[in-house]
Amino acid sequence: MLLKNGKIVLENEIIEGYLEIENKRIKAIKAGDTSKLGIDLKGNWILPGFIDVHVHGGYGVDFETGDQSRFQIFAENVGQEGITKYLQASVTNSLEANDHYYSEFGNFMTNQELTNNLTQAKCLGAHLEGPFIDPSRKGAHEEKLLKKPDIALLKRWNDLANHKIKMVTYAADFQDGSFTQYLVNENIIPSIGHTNMTAKDFERDWALGAKHITHLFNGMSGVDQHRPGLAVAGLIHDDVLVEVIADGIHLQPEILRLIYKMKGPQKIAIITDAMNAKGLPDGDYLLGQLPVVKTGMKVALKSSGSLAGAGATFDHNVRTFYNTIKMPMTDLVKMTSLNVAKELKIDDQTGSIAENKLADLVIMDPNLEVQMTVAEGGVIYEKLESNAKNVYMNQAISNG
Repeated sequence: MLLKNGKIVLENEIIEGYLEIENKRIKAIKAGDTSKLGIDLKGNWILPGFIDVHVHGGYGVDFETGDQSRFQIFAENVGQEGITKYLQASVTNSLEANDHYYSEFGNFMTNQELTNNLTQAKCLGAHLEGPFIDPSRKGAHEEKLLKKPDIALLKRWNDLANHKIKMVTYAADFQDGSFTQYLVNENIIPSIGHTNMTAKDFERDWALGAKHITHLFNGMSGVDQHRPGLAVAGLIHDDVLVEVIADGIHLQPEILRLIYKMKGPQKIAIITDAMNAKGLPDGDYLLGQLPVVKTGMKVALKSSGSLAGAGATFDHNVRTFYNTIKMPMTDLVKMTSLNVAKELKIDDQTGSIAENKLADLVIMDPNLEVQMTVAEGGVIYEKLESNAKNVYMNQAISNG
């Protein structure tokens, strides 16, 4: 496959030209025009495929569907958002329910590796969000099911998931440091969130290796001159990567500007935190076992009106953050792809556009609307005026 006449956003520069894809990988990146057969992108952007490390679901599917065929449906749909890789997040469930869900998820992950499907986004593993969180900052988690961080329970679920839990959100002040140390030792990303801890409390776990914060400002202690909270810790530590729900609902524009100014593009990860109602009509849904209502891109608990996950797509969040800040495109792709690829230790394979890396790409128009998504060399979504795959194949046939 050859994609030409595009603005290719590399890590630190933008090239107007074309790229060639062969055997799942980027074979060549060239400036200028070419007479070779290929898909004409008409000056659109070529960005690295988006990586969402905190998404519960969408399109009628979430982790609590508990069925590997439903996990498959989700993987087939997120390409329309520009997502090529993701971590699927669970919410707080009963022990027995989690046993079932993580077993099904493990089967899905095994099947994904065996089939090597090039028509869908790739799930990299699970993000366990709950039950190890603070009841006072529970958000849309069922309080009676919450527990203090428990290594034995985590090991149990990770075993069921065939060791595919890649990240855990937890209230670090509800453990003595041993849970954090266990995560670090197991190469599971410790993500601090849903806690009322102080910035000073954070120092112990930061020293142990906790360098990720779940959806900054949401579900945590904030900025208080007498009791600075976790949000402050996330802002002042240069080596901490912070998740940002940039849907325009969870965070106001002034807060997005503050985060960008304090953290810079290297330590921000745009996420969705989306739940199963993403991509579906407004109405009543369930987040775990909690009734919620979706209105536009806002999802709230029916019982209290509190925000309950999100209904926005990844590309919407990208547009919102970009239009708020107007940052360089080379900064934007760090926040959508490269930063989390580095954290997941897969940046040698994906997360940026470079020769020999996997061809994980999203094509966007000048308004940052997704036109086409390519995952490991396969077109998994397209919105081009003419069918890109057919155009390319017909050109190749006529040439032969």
